Amino acid sequence: MHDCPKCKSATLVPLSAPRRRAPGGDPFIPPCRCSGCRGVWLPHEAVEAHQMPASLDTATQVPGESDGRSGICPLCRGVLVRARVDGEHSFHLDRCPICSGIWFDAGEWAAIAASEWLTHLDDLWDPVWRKRVRERRAEKRHLETLQHALGDEAFAKVVDAVRVLRAHPMRSLGLSFLIDELRGPAR
Repeated sequence: MHDCPKCKSATLVPLSAPRRRAPGGDPFIPPCRCSGCRGVWLPHEAVEAHQMPASLDTATQVPGESDGRSGICPLCRGVLVRARVDGEHSFHLDRCPICSGIWFDAGEWAAIAASEWLTHLDDLWDPVWRKRVRERRAEKRHLETLQHALGDEAFAKVVDAVRVLRAHPMRSLGLSFLIDELRGPAR
C-alpha cells in the first residue's frame, strides 16, 4: 500500500493487478483508490489513455473538504500542483509535476469523464490554454450581460446587424451611420 495524497496514510489500494516493473525501470503505482477518502490516483499512462479501471464506480459527488488542500504524490513524494476545473460544481485536480500522475478526489473522475475536460486534462495546467478559456468565458459573460440589458429582441437585432456589417465591404460606412443616428435626437 502507498500513502493517500490527502489522508496522508497508507490507504491506497490498487484497483487492478499491479504491472511488473522493468528491471532498473521507474517505480510504478497502478491506478489506486483510497479506502478512507475514496479518492483515486491515476498514473500518467492511464490518464493519457483515458483508462479508468472498470472496478471504479462513477457516482458523482459535490467536492468535499479534501478538495481544499493539495496533496503529496504517492510515487514521487513531491507536492501536487492544483488546477481548477470550472463547472456546475467547480473543484481542483492535483497533478504531480514530476510523474504527471493525477489525483481525483471522490466524485471528480465522474465529473471529468462526463465533460469535455477528459480530452484536455493536461491543458488544465497550461497557462496559455487556461488564459484562452478565461477569455472565452469573459466574452460569453459580456454577451449575456448585453442580452440581459437590451432584451432578447433588441440583442438579436444588434447581433444580426453586426453579422451583416462584418461581412460587408463598406462596413465602416454602416457603422458611422449607426453612430450618427444614435448620437442624434430620437425620431
